[in-house]
Amino acid sequence: MLTNILFETESIKNLARFDFLDVCLLGETGTGKTHTARLIHELSPRSSKPFIAVSCAELSASIIEAELFGYEKGAFTGALTSKTGKFEAAAGGTLFLDEIGELTSEMQAKLLKVVEEKQITRVGSVVARPVNLRIIYATNRDLGVFREDLRYRVAAHTIKMKPLRERLEEIMPLANQFIAEFSRKSGREITASRKVLQVLTKGNWRGNVRQLRSFIEKVCLDAILLADRHNPNGGEISVELTAEILLSNLPQHTIYFNERDDLIELKSTNYKQEVKDYDRQLVKRTLRKNNGNVSRTAIELGLSRYGLIKKIKRYKINDDEEE
Repeated sequence: MLTNILFETESIKNLARFDFLDVCLLGETGTGKTHTARLIHELSPRSSKPFIAVSCAELSASIIEAELFGYEKGAFTGALTSKTGKFEAAAGGTLFLDEIGELTSEMQAKLLKVVEEKQITRVGSVVARPVNLRIIYATNRDLGVFREDLRYRVAAHTIKMKPLRERLEEIMPLANQFIAEFSRKSGREITASRKVLQVLTKGNWRGNVRQLRSFIEKVCLDAILLADRHNPNGGEISVELTAEILLSNLPQHTIYFNERDDLIELKSTNYKQEVKDYDRQLVKRTLRKNNGNVSRTAIELGLSRYGLIKKIKRYKINDDEEE
């Protein structure tokens, strides 16, 4: 059963409460699989128990069995003491196996045995230990990477994570969330208008939520440094994310819409100049719309009055109007 769910809290909540069912999350890198796994755990009866996350891609084939199942003292060279594995560490809670598609066929067979028998055997031991936990699997690859027998178990309850480019309505709320997080951590208040953030919905976010978060952190830092440069005497001033800052950081192949919703694409080799031209035209059109009223224009663009006046002077917009 392939359920197409993405952050639909009610649907995930219904699945989460059946904590004896394992779940598989399918989606591109950065689509929020770890976030969803934690959400399922937090909404489940197991929420007070551990949530243990393991990235299978980061563990070599030679050590992953010991990491997952644990080992006994003397099981191999360097095993000076016994060690509890991730399965035992997650007892009563949830074990999140990220990038499970990277497991070898042999390791997948051992995992299937654990899933079916609900018990593990540490490396170097013959004693089977019962485990009571939910497993959440995740992969950015097709289910065909699994052994057929394991695939039947893993694919029973699957959530397909949509890429961010198919969830345009989530881009602005996510951006606001990341801006708020950066503001809190940096101790600086950063603002951005809805109109300015709409630029982000035209981006091709191949890295999905992870790429969007990194992008927001980058432009927030740029905005703070720019504000500080314009305030050499110190003292805290407001920090605004402008269309110019966003556009200058978006990839050059990004497509935008103009005010009539016609597609336009930045193709010039002088990308920075095109960005300035776009921002300049945006300011001019908005000023014209507001009959030259600077205060109303600043509010609509999400700028301070002082910030808009600086743009008008920098772009020599008044000179244009006089000509």
